[in-house]
Amino acid sequence: MAWNLSFLLVWFMLATCINSESQIINEKRLLLTDPDYADNQQMQSDIQLLKATMSQLQTTVNTLNNKVIGQDKQIQSQDKQIQSQDRQIQSQASVITTFQNNPSGSIYVRWGRKECPTNATEIVYTGIAAGGHYTNPGRPSNPVCVPHDPDLGQVSHESVFGQFFGMEYETNDFGSNLINKDVPCAVCRVSHASTVLMIPGKSHCYSGWKTEYSGNLMSGHYGHAGASQYICVDSIPDVLEAGSRDDNGYLLFGVKSYCGSLKCPPYVQDTLFKCVVCSK
Repeated sequence: MAWNLSFLLVWFMLATCINSESQIINEKRLLLTDPDYADNQQMQSDIQLLKATMSQLQTTVNTLNNKVIGQDKQIQSQDKQIQSQDRQIQSQASVITTFQNNPSGSIYVRWGRKECPTNATEIVYTGIAAGGHYTNPGRPSNPVCVPHDPDLGQVSHESVFGQFFGMEYETNDFGSNLINKDVPCAVCRVSHASTVLMIPGKSHCYSGWKTEYSGNLMSGHYGHAGASQYICVDSIPDVLEAGSRDDNGYLLFGVKSYCGSLKCPPYVQDTLFKCVVCSK
């Protein structure tokens, strides 16, 4: 009888355990099919997707931020360049204004006259046209206009030196009774121009240039030993008072065309060259 009770007790306990396990399994099966559980799984999946999307968006934002920072640096650099260019433009504008208000002007010599043209030209001084002797092979080629009121230097006893002689006309082609007469000159300043140009072979300036004076092209004789330069002597030449003695010195002759290497036409054999002095 005792054994039967023991057997019943064991069987009861075993049955209870099996029943409990079945309930647990059933509960687990119910949880796997529970709608809340499915929703939770979907939510977890959505959260993972959102996290991935957020990560991609953050990467994109970081990239855009880096681009914006780079563009800001470029803009700052360009701003500095623009400011520098603005300063340069302002400086150049200031220089232009200075030149417009206070032009530097230009200087030229009017050969053969004692005065400057009246077209807004300032006379610096009048003088005597002079240069080296026509027979001296070592003379400077360029003539100069020396003033009537020199500041004299000391007397020299050296045996080697340069020389100044007066300039004389050696032709009557450009005025009656000019030959052997001394040549005057005037140094002139134009305030309206920065450039002065002598044009040989023309009696009028080209468009855009202003005529200072016109005249005849003259130089030394081609057969003389002393070098010379071409100068433009006024078309109405003047002479110096008491300057008619034939002392020679720097001699002036008209300049003629010689065909060959000089193309004719447009030039014509033996015609005298005219000239014009222009400013701009």
